[in-house]
Amino acid sequence: MIAATELLSPAQFQEELRHVLRFREHPAIADPLASALERIEKNPAFAQSRLLTRILVALTYQEGAFRRAEIGALDAETFAMVITLMDAFASGASPHAAWEEAVASARAAESGAGA
Repeated sequence: MIAATELLSPAQFQEELRHVLRFREHPAIADPLASALERIEKNPAFAQSRLLTRILVALTYQEGAFRRAEIGALDAETFAMVITLMDAFASGASPHAAWEEAVASARAAESGAGA
């Protein structure tokens, strides 16, 4: 069983992500929402794709829970994508409906893959 101290809310998870510096090695992604969705749809059963879907859900709906150890599951490129996603969501550059559509598409991709 996971100890309560290992579980993080979406906001806590984002704060922990921002403390990790490895994402700075990669340039920002021009359209992180489209890039994340493309990655999820290419390989929806991949662990990082499933985590990306959960992160999209957390950003869009402020729900979910994460384990601190999941931060280490992200490779540097995906980590950079997540940071850019967080920044894009915070900026409000894309309408909330676009985020909701991305979540629906990601979930549909996972369902189609049997994830």
